[in-house]
Amino acid sequence: MIKIIFIDMSRTLVKGSGANSGADYLGKGEVYKEIYPKYTAGEISMEELLTKTYACWNGLKLADLANVYKKFEFNDGVKETIQKIKAKGIKTMLLTNIPIQLAKLFQNNLGFDYVGGTVLEVKQGVFTGKILKFGNDKATEAMKILEKEKLSPKEAISIGDRKDDAKVFEKVRFGIAYDGDETAKKAAKYKIINFKEILDIIEKEQ
Repeated sequence: MIKIIFIDMSRTLVKGSGANSGADYLGKGEVYKEIYPKYTAGEISMEELLTKTYACWNGLKLADLANVYKKFEFNDGVKETIQKIKAKGIKTMLLTNIPIQLAKLFQNNLGFDYVGGTVLEVKQGVFTGKILKFGNDKATEAMKILEKEKLSPKEAISIGDRKDDAKVFEKVRFGIAYDGDETAKKAAKYKIINFKEILDIIEKEQ
């Protein structure tokens, strides 16, 4: 039985990148757009991608995160699907590398039981752009929550679109690639293009 679902954020819950959202809000989003193709091509690591991206969050006020959140465009069916998942008694975790402060806004608005994320330094209510703790080891974070909930990996599934999500797919019962790259698709049992399809998969697999 499925008892918890790990859900990626960028390009899965929402269109576009969550990691770049703060920089984009400040008008510095071009840096991410330039280096992201290098990450997907394997030329730079996730750590380097996040370090350079979050450096561009320097100067963003913590109080502005609500406005950053409002700019996100959710993919079709996301909000109602998560509500229906929760109504089934299935727990959810937002498994992401966005700043934890931003991840908590998604938790508050969508009702995730758990959130992961990258810890960024904040001084006097302003982001400095310095990373205090990376949040990109999604598989490890997922396993920590399973241990806390006393659940087996066979009671968990994961939804995402990139190679860091594929690592989670390999640890849990199965993965669902949401319009994902080839690495995610190869590691996933299911491939979907609409978030609502998750409900049919849950019914089939329960």
